Amino acid sequence: MSNKQYLPLTPEAIKILKENGCWSRHWSKVMVTSGFNPTSIAGTIFRGEVRIGRMDGHFIPMDGIRRYAGIFDANLHNVTIGDNCHISNINGWLSNLDIEDNVLIENVGSIVCQGETSFGNGQSIEVLNEGGGRELKITELTSAQTAYLSTFYRHDKILIQALDVMAEAYTAKVRSARATIGSDSFIFHCQNIVNVNIGQGAVLRGIQNLKEGTVASSKTASTFIGDGVIAKDFIIQKGAFVSDGAILNNTLIGEGSKIGKQFSAENSVLFSNSEGYHSEVCSIFGGPYTVTHHRSTLLIAGMFSFFNAGSGTNQSNHMYKLGPLHQGILERGCKTGSSSYLLWPSRVGAFSAIMGKHYANFDTSDFPFSYVNEEGGQSTLVPGMNFFTVGTMRDGLKWPTRDRRKNADKLDQLIFNVLSPYTAQKMIRGQAILLDLYAMAEKGQEYVQYQGILIKRLLLKTCSRYYRMALEKFYGDVLVNRLLEHPPSNLQDLQHRDTDVVSGGDHWVDLSGLLAAQPRVESLLQGIKEGQIADSEQLLSELQQLCKLYEDDEWAWVRHTLPDFYGFDSHTLSLEQIKIVLEKWKISSLKLLNMVEMDAAKEFEGNVRIGFGIDGYKDEDFNAVRGHFEDNSFKQQLDGMRQKVESDLKHSLVILDKI
Repeated sequence: MSNKQYLPLTPEAIKILKENGCWSRHWSKVMVTSGFNPTSIAGTIFRGEVRIGRMDGHFIPMDGIRRYAGIFDANLHNVTIGDNCHISNINGWLSNLDIEDNVLIENVGSIVCQGETSFGNGQSIEVLNEGGGRELKITELTSAQTAYLSTFYRHDKILIQALDVMAEAYTAKVRSARATIGSDSFIFHCQNIVNVNIGQGAVLRGIQNLKEGTVASSKTASTFIGDGVIAKDFIIQKGAFVSDGAILNNTLIGEGSKIGKQFSAENSVLFSNSEGYHSEVCSIFGGPYTVTHHRSTLLIAGMFSFFNAGSGTNQSNHMYKLGPLHQGILERGCKTGSSSYLLWPSRVGAFSAIMGKHYANFDTSDFPFSYVNEEGGQSTLVPGMNFFTVGTMRDGLKWPTRDRRKNADKLDQLIFNVLSPYTAQKMIRGQAILLDLYAMAEKGQEYVQYQGILIKRLLLKTCSRYYRMALEKFYGDVLVNRLLEHPPSNLQDLQHRDTDVVSGGDHWVDLSGLLAAQPRVESLLQGIKEGQIADSEQLLSELQQLCKLYEDDEWAWVRHTLPDFYGFDSHTLSLEQIKIVLEKWKISSLKLLNMVEMDAAKEFEGNVRIGFGIDGYKDEDFNAVRGHFEDNSFKQQLDGMRQKVESDLKHSLVILDKI
């Protein structure tokens, strides 16, 4: 719009506008483009500097009623209006706005910009810890990874200062005394919108109050803000859906997230593809795919990602001493059962299921894929067992398919893998710990204790074998993928690692969805602290590159650690040793699929039929509604996985035979 040539109103145009019920104290401040048609404006008051584009088009919004370009019954103050906009029934004011082309604004109270504002950018929120100390400056470009570094690396003051400077620089860049309404946006039946930037293609319908925020949106990833929403000091990223009386305060909603049904959030972040309905969250770090759907659920002062909260899930962060200072960590892939309770501080290992009420502080981070249970008021652990359940497998399969982000410039960098060096390193440690605990336990002992939680002595060796099986599958998965995706021409080629940065001794971290080796992360942090990575856009680019390196780094880690895991004498693998790995992979993979199938079959057996056949014909009713297990889509998917194991093994052996 800034490149448009504006002309003063002609006396004839002013006459027509006055006849149509328009008024201005200074008509000279109203400027229009060439070909302006004054008959398209009626009942409008002009104050301050007003610029109006062409008004010769039309469009049909979602209600199916054609709208023609024009301005009707509106109050305009210091507004620039693009081409082919329809503005009508403005009960308050449109003030200090740049309205781009093809925008519909209808039946609204006021949309105004009052003084200089940064539209929610740079807002400091007390995420993760209500007592403060982890303040995060949110911006439109805040990703799960940048927020993770800002929140969890508080010990590195130089890093935090550099990240804050980036956020402040972006904030200064967007700071303005005028708000923008992006092209092709629809805004109707809304009450008050104050100091809010609205992106292209956004749809705002029936909102109650938006103040000090950004609604990021694009034509490919339209953002929807709907009925009854109240939001203050907020960032809503592209492709999000927020509606049905949601209340947001000091909150960031990530790309492709769904929020509604009276959901309440304060001092929290919920990154990409998260879902929040009915529940309440306060000071949480909600990484990608944080899901809470139930009215009785409270998430407070915790870190979550790839998480599903059962109904009545609750935590305590206040011991009534120095205030609500405590926090908890649920590593990626955890889920809670109905009415589960956790006393912070606690930490739960990745892909664990938490059932019951837990009044002790414990740390199970070395035991991924576990059941955290309550027995007689005590917290107990069954390590490794959750890896072999249908739920964990379904989660790993569904997350990539439920990525709702449609924009090409995605902010959050995600590695969906359930098995990875991140979980593998934990299983290796967990297996060693279990065997050590078994060796030290007395034979008559029922439980052993580790970091605040109880484990049955009789399960120690069994659970260590579960980890062994899962690790054999992981190593085989990576090896098979390497053989099939990058067929080696000789044995030395297979031994080659694409990077020397990563070694088997390197710790892997989960940067809220992005899995990376510690040396890569340290290099990134050093670049930030030294100013080589100077702004938010450059940091996003570096994180994208880190995500692209995952597969090569995963292979480098596996290649380093595989010989020691299998007890091979040399780190140079022979063909016979590679075939041993493949054979163990096949056995473990098929065992896993069999165990998952047995778990899934329980959904078709025994007591699950109790709710069927109210007047008899129980089996017939069940079969009509649920079908037969053999015909179930997940059962068929498992059969396909078995066939793929056999096929991949066959092709891998063919490749090896050619070496």
